[in-house]
Amino acid sequence: MQDQQPRMLTFAVNETRSIEFRDGPHPTIIRTWNGESLDLEPDASHFIMVFSGSIQVAHGDISTCLGTGCFGTVPESASVSGVGEALIVSSLGYRSMALFGGPLEAHGRLRYVDNCTNSILLSPPVRGEPCLNFLRLPRSTSQTSHTHPSLRVGLVYSGTGRCETPHGMLDLLEGTVFVIPPGSLHSFQSGDTDLRIVIYHPDSDSGPTHTDHTMLNRTFIEGVSARDLPHLQTTEVVPA
Repeated sequence: MQDQQPRMLTFAVNETRSIEFRDGPHPTIIRTWNGESLDLEPDASHFIMVFSGSIQVAHGDISTCLGTGCFGTVPESASVSGVGEALIVSSLGYRSMALFGGPLEAHGRLRYVDNCTNSILLSPPVRGEPCLNFLRLPRSTSQTSHTHPSLRVGLVYSGTGRCETPHGMLDLLEGTVFVIPPGSLHSFQSGDTDLRIVIYHPDSDSGPTHTDHTMLNRTFIEGVSARDLPHLQTTEVVPA
């Protein structure tokens, strides 16, 4: 069973790494950034998680500074520069909106499993698209072993712990980057402090759809929601 399980990868954010997953339904490039000037691919969207320092993100006529604990996503060609450490995950062939946020809060806003909480930092604009999540494990928490159907890429922002896998225990320290292949069995375990992690998901199964979103649902015609009036709903959408 152990040999059949895909291996989880861990490394420090201050190491220079570039890992490509071009096969499969969610082609992705994973990079660590440590202050070098970097130009990002045009045919992708880039999810940025700043671990320390300050990163300057240039995209078209927009230039944004992201500090420690901040995050964002930019579509297509972009460049990054500055002084610090960050994780950049590029979703190939996907076009996001340019969005920025942070810094991280101490606690998640949604209940998860095993007393953990999470927040959706960058929500999917449309159900099925990529998103960025925050996960908090209270101290002395041991998750139930579980899997995910798609790739997970994360960065430990604070706290220490371990991750139990079929191939053994992996240390989770501040600044650890991890890559969990689809279907890889794992369990996060926190130590004597809270463990706070930001995690990239290449897909989602919640969020708005063309026939279920706030503007549509909360539009009423003679007391009836436009959600329930398909003959009024827009049938064609111009691509972003």
